[in-house]
Amino acid sequence: MTVHRWQRTVAAGAILAGAAAWGTGLRPGETAEDAMTLVARQGTAAQYTFAVRSTPVDDLYPGAERRLALTMTNPYGFDLLVTAVRADLVSTTRPGCAPVPANLVVRAYAGDLPVRIGAGAERETGAVALHMPNTVVDDCQRAGFTFAVHADATRDAR
Repeated sequence: MTVHRWQRTVAAGAILAGAAAWGTGLRPGETAEDAMTLVARQGTAAQYTFAVRSTPVDDLYPGAERRLALTMTNPYGFDLLVTAVRADLVSTTRPGCAPVPANLVVRAYAGDLPVRIGAGAERETGAVALHMPNTVVDDCQRAGFTFAVHADATRDAR
């Protein structure tokens, strides 16, 4: 595939510094104190970066299903066309709570693709489903979970 100058790929490997999802502990009713903000970092093929953020996910407990709703911000004077989104669990805030599917399952992105984010605009784009299996270890109680969000986009020619 030929990539024209206006179609440069955006590799938005968004990684949150610190504990990403405060409020993802196991006790129902606890609230988050900080909003989760994911900031896209420029990858090796990236020409542009953009921000991805989410509100905290509360009330995770064994058997719970929750959504990590994503909002993307385009800081440029041209539209971006997001073509792929993926999230991975990368760490937790508790030593005995490993970032593995036995403790928290990160499912596929659910949302329309491609999605256009207008110049200078912010847009809710979809969500990533989270499932806390019954196999979660006790050490994950009150743990925060850090996610990496990866998004691919191109500069929209319209």
